[in-house]
Amino acid sequence: MSSFDAAEAPTGAPEPRTYTVAQLTAGIRQALSDAFGGELWVEGEVRNLSRARSGHMYFDLVEPDPDGAHRQPEASVSVALFKFNRTRVEETLRRHGDMALEDGIKIRIQGELDFWPPRGTLRLRMTGIDPKFTLGDLEAQRLRVLEALRDEGLLTRNQAVPFPVAPLRIGLVTSKGSAAHHDFGNELEVSGLAWEVVLADTPVQGVDAPDAIAAAIRAVGHAGVDVMAVVRGGGARTDLLAFDSEIVARAIASAPVPVVTGIGHEIDRTIADDVAHEAQKTPTAAAAFIVAAARAHLEAAETTWTAIAGRAARSLGAAQHQLTMVSQVTARAVESRLHRADRRLQHHAGQIRELAEVRTRQEARRVDGWAAVVGHRAGAVVVDGRRRLEQTQSVLTGRALRAPRAASGELTNLEGRLGLLDPRAIMARGWSITRHGGRVVRDPASLAVGDELVTTLAEGELYSTVSEHR
Repeated sequence: MSSFDAAEAPTGAPEPRTYTVAQLTAGIRQALSDAFGGELWVEGEVRNLSRARSGHMYFDLVEPDPDGAHRQPEASVSVALFKFNRTRVEETLRRHGDMALEDGIKIRIQGELDFWPPRGTLRLRMTGIDPKFTLGDLEAQRLRVLEALRDEGLLTRNQAVPFPVAPLRIGLVTSKGSAAHHDFGNELEVSGLAWEVVLADTPVQGVDAPDAIAAAIRAVGHAGVDVMAVVRGGGARTDLLAFDSEIVARAIASAPVPVVTGIGHEIDRTIADDVAHEAQKTPTAAAAFIVAAARAHLEAAETTWTAIAGRAARSLGAAQHQLTMVSQVTARAVESRLHRADRRLQHHAGQIRELAEVRTRQEARRVDGWAAVVGHRAGAVVVDGRRRLEQTQSVLTGRALRAPRAASGELTNLEGRLGLLDPRAIMARGWSITRHGGRVVRDPASLAVGDELVTTLAEGELYSTVSEHR
């Protein structure tokens, strides 16, 4: 085993060059200048965008993972957009499609590589942007998503969900406390209707917004709401990118209840609007649409109840008129029967009086005959005969007197029986008359479940509905 001795090293070997830090950074800057020259164009996706109080803007321009399986990009470079260039860049984006720099958009920018020795960092100083590149990419993504949704039949799936007749329980997907949240709630409040709102608070802008919005839509869809509203206030076209995402579109298309969107301004149109049941221009318009649907149902209900009340009033009037007619007919019939009974009673009383008189005369004649026969008998026999005669006369007289009283009793009995036939007297004892459609109900089998009944009592009427037969 041998060891190395510096003294034995070849004396002619050159020493490796040692750089100072300043020399190294200067060499790096020169190498970058030689390799890339002055300004260059770079394309990538915006991440981690921030706006400084100084007016400068900073972000990372990344090369996304092509498979989309990882959040970590393949490559990244820091970008600085200083205030004096930022104004020009933002104006260019506004003039071309009302866009703005936001996380998640793809851009093609112009700038110069800058290596800053004090920090040993490399960054790209941005000086310009190609808006057509971003517009083309956004449109290409939009067309790709729309085509995929159309091929799967998702563009019209939510539109096939029946819209509820009284959507008073609303699921609201938006950013809590935002202008869209306030505008939507204010429109519901001024309507004066009794709403129940289930709010799903979610970010509506940024790289994480699509996943959060889709999760909120799925959660609200299982909260037992009648209808769902997805709303966001206006902004640049790039501010609405989350609502052009495929994951949000699929969540809306698969929602179990109708979805009403109100995203952006009057001119804005997103893929979320394309797949929703109803697309309104603004959050206020979305709320107004739901209010109109609920109010239409309530007005129809009021009209129906008014019609029912009118029909009930007419039926009640007809029944009252019929009852009056029946009462009058019954009263006349009772009065007629009383008159006939009175005439029969008077006739019977006359017959009884005549019979009594005839019997009295017959008995008187018989007594006279007996008196003549027994006139010759002794005084005791005469007295006895007179006593028997007096007894007979007393019996006959009693009979004659009792006959009118019996007839009068019969008349009173007939009057009492006629009084029992009076419907008012019958109902005063707890009986009632039940009618359906103006006809008296005598057999339960003639009725059906749901038929409306009117029951007349001694002191008023009751209204009921048939629920079952027994």
